[in-house]
Amino acid sequence: MELPVRAAQAEDAMELYATGFNAWNQLTFDPSAAKDEPDDIFSFTKILGTQRLDRGVSQMCYTAVQREGTWSLAGLSPGTLVSGEAEQGHLFNHPSAISADGRVLTVEDLGRPSQAIVEYPALAAWRANRSTHSWSSESGVRQIAAYDGGFVILHEDTSVSTMGDPRFGDCLGREIDESSPADVRGLVSDLSDIGEPIKKVAAGGYTLAALTEGGGLYLWGMQSPGSQSRHQAFTDLSGIPNYVEVDGEKDVHDIALGESHAIALTTDGCVYVVGDNTNGQLGLGSDSKSPVDSWLKVPFNPPSGWDIVGVEAGPRSSFIVTAKAKPK
Repeated sequence: MELPVRAAQAEDAMELYATGFNAWNQLTFDPSAAKDEPDDIFSFTKILGTQRLDRGVSQMCYTAVQREGTWSLAGLSPGTLVSGEAEQGHLFNHPSAISADGRVLTVEDLGRPSQAIVEYPALAAWRANRSTHSWSSESGVRQIAAYDGGFVILHEDTSVSTMGDPRFGDCLGREIDESSPADVRGLVSDLSDIGEPIKKVAAGGYTLAALTEGGGLYLWGMQSPGSQSRHQAFTDLSGIPNYVEVDGEKDVHDIALGESHAIALTTDGCVYVVGDNTNGQLGLGSDSKSPVDSWLKVPFNPPSGWDIVGVEAGPRSSFIVTAKAKPK
């Protein structure tokens, strides 16, 4: 989960709202409010306020948010999971992601401008500095997101590459052959052919997304395989990134994907959701727990003088980021 990085002025303030799965108090940053048997949250509820929100990560059992340069943690012992030795620091200080099967993909600096993209089989291996693969990346890495079978990478030159399990080839969004195997990062050339820079990638379950600078949303991937009985947020996915409309071709400002749901912020300041709602991850209220098959506008209005600036998602949770409106 990548929160909008905003260099806030002293008078700025930002807030984080959340809804969804909360079995480990992973949506509760106030220790005094934590419960032994916490309930899921079914409407967007303020969980954090600060001068600046930088980055955040939401996994199934924990949420980590970097505010004013310091990480705040909620949920099941996340601090010991994502903090390494002194020279490593916090895993998410660099573009990083953890796939559903526990693999870690992160970035290590090799000296400007070169970086290395490094894969670890598990968090324990990352903490022990025992990687399985490493690739140089001269263009630099802006963002990494994980889906259930692999990773999608947004490079500083706005190109997008993927790597992952060959059994789920449609999630890679590219041809797989001996010269471009599934488990080695390869360029998603269809996104390069759009003719518009990509500003963000997102992933969750077996769905991947790319958002262009001009507000175009492109999705690709596949249905959940085998016996995984998830409600599908999108039923017409394929291995080719395709343009997806949100409420009549509105331009999209931000996008996030969960395990089987999605949340989008359009440029007119509206939030839309689609997909599974079993745990309240769509934020539609406790009386509305049914899945949603097409984009639905969320009845969320920030306080007067505040703007919605971003959205994010965990596997079964959603987040809205707000900031005080700048004087006009």
